[in-house]
Amino acid sequence: MSRVQRILIDEREILPGLKALTRVRSFSEIRDGILTPLERLRAQYPDGKIFYKHSIPEFERSFLERNPKILIHEGQDVDLILSPEEFLPWKLIEGTGRSIEQDIDLNKELRKWIKKLKVKSGDFQIVGKSKHLHVHPSASIFPGVVIDVTSGPVIVDKDVKITSFTFLEGPLYIGPGTRIDNARITGGTTIGQACRIGGEVGESIILDYSNKHHEGFLGHSLIGSWVNIGALATTSDLKNNYGVVKILEEGIECNTGSIKFGSIIGDFSKIGIGVMLNTGAVIDFGCNVVSSRIGGYIPPFSWVNGEPYILDHFLRDSRKIMARRNRELSSSEAELIRVLYETKVRK
Repeated sequence: MSRVQRILIDEREILPGLKALTRVRSFSEIRDGILTPLERLRAQYPDGKIFYKHSIPEFERSFLERNPKILIHEGQDVDLILSPEEFLPWKLIEGTGRSIEQDIDLNKELRKWIKKLKVKSGDFQIVGKSKHLHVHPSASIFPGVVIDVTSGPVIVDKDVKITSFTFLEGPLYIGPGTRIDNARITGGTTIGQACRIGGEVGESIILDYSNKHHEGFLGHSLIGSWVNIGALATTSDLKNNYGVVKILEEGIECNTGSIKFGSIIGDFSKIGIGVMLNTGAVIDFGCNVVSSRIGGYIPPFSWVNGEPYILDHFLRDSRKIMARRNRELSSSEAELIRVLYETKVRK
């Protein structure tokens, strides 16, 4: 491990299944455990130099702006290449539990507060050994919460709030500032920063600032950032004939190799109240979905009536949404969104 000195994140070719999730982020920035693949690389190879390559110059600039210590790849020899093939959504979901357990040992910050948990009589209930529950001192867990660590650890990060009548099963990671209300969350799930989660969630990855705050089932799915899933919206993650799930993205069919796979929902997309998402549905970036049943592939910036979301309206609405979480759309993100719009909508 120590002999790896030069690492390349090669994103010149994005495979079907990842495109909807990598419009404004690298596949290496998708949090599939406590850490992202990029953070995991840095923890595993602290002395290694990381290089990056993307086929779109605007994307490359944006990535390097977010990660200033990473170098642009200009043909240098490397010892290790990180490429999208191993980070397809169904592979990430399948490996989330293992990643969470691996990341406990890699996360130095977690080790600082891992032993500070004290559970008093009358507080929440732990099923299994309490050493597998890691709660940041600033987190708040109400009475009436049940946390089951018999199948894997549960990690509750800083400023998380978990209210009564919630059931949590490991392996599970809940990111900083997230709120969990009256939820049932089963193992193999990771939830990002400042999310709002309720209802039933199982074996899914939810990225930062997304909401699924009401009743409805989300299973074996990967959800981008700034997504809002309305009350009673539900994913199907198993076909009636128990067949292998295939997805369609930009006209290309892809076999997941699994009978259990739900949906992919790209950043800034909104799923209306009571929408039923068929097995393998892919909702791309910036969509507004309100039809009662959705399947197949929905292209970027699709609006309610099938017409495109007007770009200026999308940017205005996105800034308004982000301001509610004290965030701003950076100039490089806005430029990436404009490039995507020009490429996919005005082509």
